Amino acid sequence: MRKLRYFILFLLFLKSSLFFSQDSFNVSIHHDTKLLLFGDDRGNHAGTINLLAKVEIPIVKFANSYVIAYPAFEYAALHYAPLRRYFVGVGYVQKDVFFSNLNFSIKTNYGFINRMQNTTGSFGFSIEAFYRISRRFSLSYLHQIVQRTDFKTLYNIKPEMKNSSFLGIKVHF
Repeated sequence: MRKLRYFILFLLFLKSSLFFSQDSFNVSIHHDTKLLLFGDDRGNHAGTINLLAKVEIPIVKFANSYVIAYPAFEYAALHYAPLRRYFVGVGYVQKDVFFSNLNFSIKTNYGFINRMQNTTGSFGFSIEAFYRISRRFSLSYLHQIVQRTDFKTLYNIKPEMKNSSFLGIKVHF
């Protein structure tokens, strides 16, 4: 029932944003490169799934930049217990930095981490570089810093700011 509520809320947000956004939106999916290639020191082996999906909606457009709002979801099949992070954020995107089709963005977000039947609030920041390879697709590198509030419950340590690097694709509609 809870998952259905999140899904319905996401659909309503997407539907309303499509009617009120300017011209287009982007959908991106990324995978954590460290967990994919090397694993980590907490028992997660190479190949561990850690996906981040996001829908970016332009809110205000300028000549060579724009402001976005976005809902996002991160899922990590971690060794001790799966992590689900639901969050919303805002960001600024600068187009054609250094050369044509290379774009940079900086974003901030707030949401909730659900792990081991415990939900805690969490905030984060991210920077992204994406290169548009065609009219519809971009290759993307995303670096995020997230407050991991689930560590208090799992390991009885203070929440930490954790870095993650993601590679992915972005589809432009």
